[in-house]
Amino acid sequence: MTKVGRNNLRTMCAAAAIVAGICSTAPAAQAAPVPNCGAWQADTIASGLQQLENLAPDGHRGFYISGESRLYHIDEAGRVRTVLDDLPVPRGLQVDGTDLYLATGRDGAVSRYDIATGYITKLATMTAPNGLLRLPDGDILTTWVGTDVGVPDTGVSRYHHDSATVQPNWSPVPRSEGLALSPDHQFVYSDDLFTGQIIRIPLDSPDRWTVVATVPGGLPGLDDLTMSRSGELYVAAHLAGLIYRVDPDTGAMCTIDTGLPTGWGGPSSVRIAPDGDHWALYVTGFDGTLRRLRPPADSDLKPVLTP
Repeated sequence: MTKVGRNNLRTMCAAAAIVAGICSTAPAAQAAPVPNCGAWQADTIASGLQQLENLAPDGHRGFYISGESRLYHIDEAGRVRTVLDDLPVPRGLQVDGTDLYLATGRDGAVSRYDIATGYITKLATMTAPNGLLRLPDGDILTTWVGTDVGVPDTGVSRYHHDSATVQPNWSPVPRSEGLALSPDHQFVYSDDLFTGQIIRIPLDSPDRWTVVATVPGGLPGLDDLTMSRSGELYVAAHLAGLIYRVDPDTGAMCTIDTGLPTGWGGPSSVRIAPDGDHWALYVTGFDGTLRRLRPPADSDLKPVLTP
């Protein structure tokens, strides 16, 4: 078994153990059916890649995508090239101009990759970083998902760029996966792989985090999320093979069901990016595929603006 395979097995065993604990203590409840969001259409941009973890629009109608050990670039025409190889489990990504910020899970590094020169600068070491979000002020947040056996809980950690220091448990949420910034830049949203909870964290008081919605279905496997300029969250439910659209103010939600894989091969990350003169959702999967999900014509789908 490969090292990546052992990591996957360990992750699945940890997930099973945590879910068993949750299920043994949680009361049974009958969830109301979640309506469908309408007629979204899916097509494939690229396939046959490694198990894909995260993606970041490059600002030029292409994407950087993290695999099991590789960083890929996929251009507007769907052409794939390997940018970096033999990485220690790349996870969260974000592009800012000519810089790409990258978290790697095995060595705990958060690094900056200079797209123009190919030079990599290690910024910090953080405990098992998973999701990554660079804030408008230049600080970086990472999440602790809870699947790394024997690793202490660090909640959402913050890298302070001005002092080059790491603040573990900046927001002491029990577990979290993805990270998304609100349109007004006052909140960060995250999600819990095991409970289906969607979490709101005020940037000015991160210890006062709250649960704003819970995706039903036992174990949907929430893996990542993004937010639209109109304030709606799009959440990738890995095991359920669905994208949920959630109103964080009311908890109302619907499903985007386009036949994405369910189970281990399901959706792992979701972002809003250009599609010609319009916008679409782009979704990575553990099945090694990047897909485009085109919304109905009346959808208000635009990404959050950042400085």
